[in-house]
Amino acid sequence: MKEDYDIIIIGGGAMGLATAAELANTDKRVLVLEQFGFFNNKGSSAGLSRQFRVQYAQEYMAQLAVDAIPYWDKLQEKSEETLIDKVGSLWFGDPKISSQEGGIQAAMDVMDELSIPYTKLSASEIEKQFPFKDLPKDYNGFFQKDGGIINLKATLQALFNIANAASNIDLREFDKVIDIFSEQDGIIEVVTAQASFSTEKLVITPGAYVNDVLKHFGVSVNVDIWEMSSAYYKKTEDIKLPTWFVFQEPQNTSLFYGFPEEDWANPGYIRVAPDIPDRVIKDPSGRTGIPSEKSLQLNSDWVKDHMVGLNDEPEFTSTCLITLSNDNKELLLDTLPEWVHNNENIFVYTGGWAAKFIPLLGKILADLAVEGETPYDLTPFKIQWTNDNLTKKNEFSLLDRRIQINKDR
Repeated sequence: MKEDYDIIIIGGGAMGLATAAELANTDKRVLVLEQFGFFNNKGSSAGLSRQFRVQYAQEYMAQLAVDAIPYWDKLQEKSEETLIDKVGSLWFGDPKISSQEGGIQAAMDVMDELSIPYTKLSASEIEKQFPFKDLPKDYNGFFQKDGGIINLKATLQALFNIANAASNIDLREFDKVIDIFSEQDGIIEVVTAQASFSTEKLVITPGAYVNDVLKHFGVSVNVDIWEMSSAYYKKTEDIKLPTWFVFQEPQNTSLFYGFPEEDWANPGYIRVAPDIPDRVIKDPSGRTGIPSEKSLQLNSDWVKDHMVGLNDEPEFTSTCLITLSNDNKELLLDTLPEWVHNNENIFVYTGGWAAKFIPLLGKILADLAVEGETPYDLTPFKIQWTNDNLTKKNEFSLLDRRIQINKDR
């Protein structure tokens, strides 16, 4: 027996819940499948906070961040907790250096083009206004007032509450997808360890686990998964910080970012993290969950040498997973390749530092699932699909796969 839905979402993290929350306003019957529990720390939604910023080296990304703000405001109306604490965003360091985050001068050029306000700062001005010290004299940067810190836990809870209260949405956790059959007649069957479901529209948002789902279609996406460390440092003075990022040489050992004190996570402490991977893996099963001693030492050295009002002993250490495209794309959002049956009705999102876009990406994915289109230009996010030599999977083994599923059950 299969239960029918208009739309099925695979992945109940931030993007899956944001899509479901948008679909709560429709008459579509929606199912969200999460292989772990909702609010788990096993994937891209791990941790309690993220940075919000509008500065980017690419104009289309900066515009997307600006466009996300009204959607955050709308979501804020549904939550009693502050979702974005708008403490501002400070970027500083060597203006010649760039990273996964972009670069100082390139970001200022884009903000000028889009008339986004910011204040340019020298190293001495940064030290006067913020709790940093002993910065190289040739460093400079800027402060952008619209940046802030995202309360990720509260954001996930707000999205979950909207979806959970909607009569047209079913949320299922601890139910892993074990196969998917996309038929020539337009029906997509999603098989989990507990049941089978059918739909005509499928949204795939499993974050770092994206290739675990895509393998059922015989394709994959070329991504690296960074396992990254972070730590909290106890305040020794009453310091006030924005969110911040420092660009400096050598790039592979000395990029850092940080947050202000958070009411929702370890009050009395400040979070600082190196913007380098402890390890690069291809599958989330390779995650260790153990912060790199090297990364933590670099982190503590930075705190000791350049920050004011913090003890340099790392506490509350943790790791998180970041899924990054190998073709320098900020985000990946596309339909499946044309050789997959019903490809135009199967939408995939993964990759990038995308927490700042959560409610907007939910709107985009919901529009695609319902209308088949969005007013936003998704061309920069198209996926270069990898054929895993399994593209004939649907034709040559449907019966064998169903027989095996029944045996496994």
